[in-house]
Amino acid sequence: MDSQVASDVAIATPEPSMSVWARSVAIFTRPTQAWVGLKGHVQWWFPVLVMLLFAMGSAALLHQRAIVPMMQESWDRQVASGAMQPEQVDRMEKFFSGPTGLAISVVQQAIVIPIITVVVGLLVWFGVGFVLGTGMKYRLALEVAAWASLISLPNYILTTVLAWMKQTMRGVHTGFGILLPEMDPPSKFSVALGAVLDGIGPLAIWYLIVAIIGAAYLSGAPKKTTAWTLTVLYLVLVVFGAALAAMFTPAA
Repeated sequence: MDSQVASDVAIATPEPSMSVWARSVAIFTRPTQAWVGLKGHVQWWFPVLVMLLFAMGSAALLHQRAIVPMMQESWDRQVASGAMQPEQVDRMEKFFSGPTGLAISVVQQAIVIPIITVVVGLLVWFGVGFVLGTGMKYRLALEVAAWASLISLPNYILTTVLAWMKQTMRGVHTGFGILLPEMDPPSKFSVALGAVLDGIGPLAIWYLIVAIIGAAYLSGAPKKTTAWTLTVLYLVLVVFGAALAAMFTPAA
């Protein structure tokens, strides 16, 4: 009887939780323990807010320093090829150099970051909840996507520093894409290859590993099968992103 009561108490005892600040530190220092309490506490909003603020701040910081100069390079090439008139370039430069252009750069990040988080959450939910058959709820998959995204902060910081130094966003790599020779203008293939190489760089793999740990913990799935499933989905996402980057790169 006593053992039965103890078992019932253990089952009824809620899992201890962590504050958002302690969890943020644990994601970097103790990723295997950073997911405690998330099954009963909704905290995905905090890392999304952190990433939003940082991405918007980075966009504001780099707008005049790197983003507008990159666009100017593209416009100059189109003028040289006859695709645009100098008067058009002058109007566009004045527009994007002004407060409206700055607002566009910042608002873009405010839209992109939540969309990326939701999409990654859907992939985790599909891979772990559906493919592996764990029945993982989407809210828990969203927690994985949101909290693992904090691992991207060093990547964002490095990208911001490199773009500030280069005074352009073009050719900025934080992974193995840095090994590629710079092309001016870059070809579609070099842009796609650079994106793929960055996607399998050390910082990107760190992010993937943390996401795998979180998905396995919150779903109860074996880490090995979780790793295989999410790695395949991640590589598909990297290739898709590289294809999009190449698609929107003007032909050399």
